[in-house]
Amino acid sequence: MGIKLKYAIVLSLLFGAITIAMGLLMVINQKHAMESQIRSMAGAVTDGFSRNSKFPLLENDSLVMSQLIENVLKNPSIDTAYILDESLAVKAHRDMETVGEHFVLADRIEQARGPYPWVIAEDSGSITYAMPVFFKDTKVGYTVLSFSKAFISERVRAAVMSLVVITILAVIFVSFLSIPLAAGFLGPIFMLLKGTKEIVMGNFDYKIPEVRRDEVGELVRSFNHMAAELKKKEVMKGVFNLYVSPDVADEILKEPESLGLGGDRRVLTVFFADIRGFTRHARSMEPEQTVEILNRYFSLITEVVFSFGGTVDKFIGDAVMCVFGSPIVMPSHLQEAVKTAVAIREVLRRVNAMREERGETPMYMGLGLDSGPVIVGNMGSRLRMEYTAVGDAVNMASRLSDIADGGEILINEELYPQVKGFARCEQIESAIIKGVDKPVGLYSIVELKDSWRAEVDEVVAKTIKTMGEEGFLP
Repeated sequence: MGIKLKYAIVLSLLFGAITIAMGLLMVINQKHAMESQIRSMAGAVTDGFSRNSKFPLLENDSLVMSQLIENVLKNPSIDTAYILDESLAVKAHRDMETVGEHFVLADRIEQARGPYPWVIAEDSGSITYAMPVFFKDTKVGYTVLSFSKAFISERVRAAVMSLVVITILAVIFVSFLSIPLAAGFLGPIFMLLKGTKEIVMGNFDYKIPEVRRDEVGELVRSFNHMAAELKKKEVMKGVFNLYVSPDVADEILKEPESLGLGGDRRVLTVFFADIRGFTRHARSMEPEQTVEILNRYFSLITEVVFSFGGTVDKFIGDAVMCVFGSPIVMPSHLQEAVKTAVAIREVLRRVNAMREERGETPMYMGLGLDSGPVIVGNMGSRLRMEYTAVGDAVNMASRLSDIADGGEILINEELYPQVKGFARCEQIESAIIKGVDKPVGLYSIVELKDSWRAEVDEVVAKTIKTMGEEGFLP
């Protein structure tokens, strides 16, 4: 059952209950009013009957008294009537057999006090009044009239029936009226529901018309403000993604308060990729062409790095620094970094083949890779900071990329035992590394073993296809 129908039913029941309650109050008031009216009427009728009976009583005119009884009984609210003499004996009544008998309620009349007429009997069906008959201040007899309460009950029943009909008509009317009322009231609620679904689907431009000035209107304005702020956040995230990886952007937007100076110690893998001889190539190109070719190569590298869950830490001239295991913890950071390095080498090999077919100069990259404990976090000043990694592994990876030949991926002898299980490596001549006291044994990663080769080939093919469709191939 929809909320609109539920709201219409609730409105109908509410208005129906109000109508019934008001009707009951009207019936009760009408009943009291009618009882008061009948009492007032009874007093007037009884008083008139008493005045008309005065002379027939004095003259003991049975015929006239009987005629008076018949006339007064024509009133539909009167059940019975008596004319009594001063000794409370019946002088006139419709039932002639009672004439001459002592009135059955004579003791009630004798005990009655207060203003006329007296109420001498009352039950659920009738109410009986009595009033003395005077002639020149001399009591000559009494008149008694009994009024039926059925008359009042009939009027009350008629009022109840009218109330039932009015209530049914009111409920039907309210039911039809409540549907457009529900639609008008719940319209903004349904728009809020639709807007929420649009936000979930990423449509932050969705806006609900602000036409109301009540609490619902305030809710609509709050929703529109929320959508605008979410759009700003999404735009900000898009801007972050131009400078940092999506993972870093998510971390920053998730906890903006964490943007303070400082870092954490973490074990991760770092590799550098440096274009060999780019300075020499740049001398033969215009500055705009130099920037364009760098951007195209960096786009290729970024695409591959992101495919394996890595982060592009920074671009340094014609080199790029990549990190695996930060800011998102990655247990297999070394394996993913090795896959990435091999995939980058294969992508560059295919791109260079295309360049040679076009008669352009191929460009090669030397890659250096190392893994170990480093410090990661926001570094710099309070006015300008950068999320990066520092440590021996960073320095080693940078030095290895500097000495690597084009298309070569270098690791040191300490990392080799961790790599040889999933990659075939060749030992090469040791080298003097700046900052290291003795020569460092080196290995070159030749190829991956069969278990990972298919995954790397898939990423390479996807990268070439995606970059080609977007026009980013060098």
